[in-house]
Amino acid sequence: MKTGISWIDLRLGLRMLFKNPGITLVGGMAMAVAIAIGAAMFGFSHALLNPRLPLDEGHRIVAVENRDVWSDNPQRPSLHDFAGWRQELRTIREVSAYRDVTRNLISPDGSAEPVRLAEMSASGFRVARVAPALGRALVEEDEQPGAPPVVVIGHDVWRTRFNGDSRIVGQTVRLGNAVHTVVGVMPEGFAFPVNHDWWIPLRLSPAGPAPGEGPEVFVFGRLAPGAGRDQAQAELDAAGRRAAAAYPDTHADLRPQVLKYTDPAMGVQDIGWEITLIHALISLLLVVVAVNVGVLIYARTATRRGEIAIRTALGASRRRIVAQLFAEALVLASASAVAGLLLAGAGLRMAHAILKAEIPLASAFWLDLGLRPATVLYVMGLTVLAAVISGVLPALGATGRRAQESLRQLGGGTGLRLGRTWTVLIVTQVAFAVGAIPVVLGVAANEMGEVLTRPLFPEDEFLSGGLEMDPDPPAGTDAEVYRRELAAGFAVRQQEVVRRLRAEPWVADVAVGTSLPGLGGWTAIQVERPGTVQGASQHIVTVNRVDGDYLAAFGSTVLAGRGLGAADADTAARTVVVNQAFVRRYLQNGDVLGHRVRFGWPKKPRPGQQEPPPEPWHEIVGVVADVHANVVAPELAQPGIFRALVPGQLSRAELVVRVRGDDVPAYLARMRAVTAAVDPTLRLEPRVLREVYGQERSAVGLMGLVLGAVILSVLGLSAAGIYAMMSFTVTQRRREIALRAALGADPRRLLSGIFARSLRQLALGGALGIAAAVALNLAMEGSVFHGRSVFLVPAVCLVMMVVGMLAAVGPARRGLRIHPMEALRDQ
Repeated sequence: MKTGISWIDLRLGLRMLFKNPGITLVGGMAMAVAIAIGAAMFGFSHALLNPRLPLDEGHRIVAVENRDVWSDNPQRPSLHDFAGWRQELRTIREVSAYRDVTRNLISPDGSAEPVRLAEMSASGFRVARVAPALGRALVEEDEQPGAPPVVVIGHDVWRTRFNGDSRIVGQTVRLGNAVHTVVGVMPEGFAFPVNHDWWIPLRLSPAGPAPGEGPEVFVFGRLAPGAGRDQAQAELDAAGRRAAAAYPDTHADLRPQVLKYTDPAMGVQDIGWEITLIHALISLLLVVVAVNVGVLIYARTATRRGEIAIRTALGASRRRIVAQLFAEALVLASASAVAGLLLAGAGLRMAHAILKAEIPLASAFWLDLGLRPATVLYVMGLTVLAAVISGVLPALGATGRRAQESLRQLGGGTGLRLGRTWTVLIVTQVAFAVGAIPVVLGVAANEMGEVLTRPLFPEDEFLSGGLEMDPDPPAGTDAEVYRRELAAGFAVRQQEVVRRLRAEPWVADVAVGTSLPGLGGWTAIQVERPGTVQGASQHIVTVNRVDGDYLAAFGSTVLAGRGLGAADADTAARTVVVNQAFVRRYLQNGDVLGHRVRFGWPKKPRPGQQEPPPEPWHEIVGVVADVHANVVAPELAQPGIFRALVPGQLSRAELVVRVRGDDVPAYLARMRAVTAAVDPTLRLEPRVLREVYGQERSAVGLMGLVLGAVILSVLGLSAAGIYAMMSFTVTQRRREIALRAALGADPRRLLSGIFARSLRQLALGGALGIAAAVALNLAMEGSVFHGRSVFLVPAVCLVMMVVGMLAAVGPARRGLRIHPMEALRDQ
């Protein structure tokens, strides 16, 4: 007898979608969301961890990087390492290096625009094996000291900036203080080594850099014919031992590694397992959803016991019946997969656009976040898995030996006896809903709450940009001396830029800091706890070094103590100012003046070294008003610390300009022109502050939408599952209810007995879910619910209780309305 899946089975499965719209809508939507999230995560992780380098024999291009064995962290090689490896290595050919640099492109009219360049060795073009479209690539002669400055440009730069001029080779462009001759144009689509379209030569001094000195570079090359990564690693191990013996001060703890080219380029060489683990955990969401859909289908299958009994009596085997039920689930899962793929594709495109705006590496020329064939195959596997879980498992349970014996003996009158198994399913479903949904709700509320965190100042009136000079010393220059001179020179130039901008009629105010409000880097601190056992508590906050006008420019006033003054802008000063959010979160709105903070956490010394002295304490001398607020969740305002900006310590700062008027494009161009007029090597790329914050909110909003979709699907599916199980449980007893009512039982007592049993099942599941949620929150030190567990967990528990009790009302009332003779006939 035929036991496989036929087109008739698939047509019946399609018919069941329309016959059971509730299961189709709830189950299909939930599986579509789960498949979309799984597919998007698979597409992202696969593109990140297993990309195809679209170059000739791209799989043989490798990167070479050091690893600090003491800290177990990767460390980019220095120019000294590159020079040594280029001479020593034989298993890796055309050993090359590059580093990112930014220069001002100076137009003939004096306007300036920062452009990002790859300062790369000439051999890098031979590694890529791509010939220029016009002119030539870089050659070794371009790397020699004293050689004329030259540049190779990309196809897009040639077309947009130079109007596709076929005579471009030989023309000059000014990059910073140097005039470069254009010697070549690369073909369309070429962006090697990562996402570059300007290339200048990487130069080394004749004597070579000292060990550990010189700028860090990215080193790469091609495996020699017949050589593999194992042979290359063995050769590098030997080179690493020689370097450790020759230069113990700088190389004793360094071990060189051969890596896939794209891993260190994207910075994922140490987080591949974490991404894979996250992907595996996210994939479990589909398993959970499929189990829930399976519960719904199991309840529907149980109501079809008469059909199953007739088909069994007509000779249909159990395998044949299971195959049909699997086909029905497969149709539902396939429809969900199509919808999930469409959602995943849209989500990946949106995420890629946001990432490219936020992270330059996200535009790497090999990175493809579209729906690749591997993603489609993965979704097909998920579809079959979902169909097996939601279709085959319920079918096996509904057609098992006990079910068949019951059907044969009683002709389908009593139906399936669910007993303890069904009780376990109900309890488990409620426990999962109560334990898991509040966790997702807590995370989603935190993410969406951050979207609602808004500045208290008018964003449109502020322009901002990073003001900087090249922090890396030229080849052959003492790094420490260069950085001291650079910082001192930068301070003078920064002050001159601020002075000139303040003289502009459209400028209302100018301020300088190391970051923008709410976007500062997170720093570890210790807060002194006088009179306590631990002495100090450890936290993560944003720290911003600011000048005296910074806080006032954003409208932040001093609420207690004093602000930062000229005396604080000294290396010996040990004073800080904190915002209201810091006081609320870490000092419980208590007396804050006089408390002390220390930057950094205790450091563990290297073997054989003395324990480093602790960082000095800084006294809190004032409290300033927050410049961001969240009316929904005030606790989400970022705690911040402000320190005085000390001239001569930085080579980069965030310039903030408050403007009068609305001619923003002209203001942005004028800011760049003023900066270039002070020094052509001083770079500034200003933007409207609303755009900066808008990108941050878009990224958080996308995460919130994903979590919201998960919440709605899981919440709806859990409620539907509980409803189906409770409804089916009471339905199974409707004949018993009718007979007992016919024998004179009090209907209210019957209903109270039914509801008492249902309530016990729901209460047990709710208790287990609450216990799991509380345990998780305690283990994570309250970070799971972000202080909302008091109402989140009981709220979800109450919703599930109400859903479960409502599910029992309808079948119980229908059972009371059954005529006793009808119930006897069914028996």
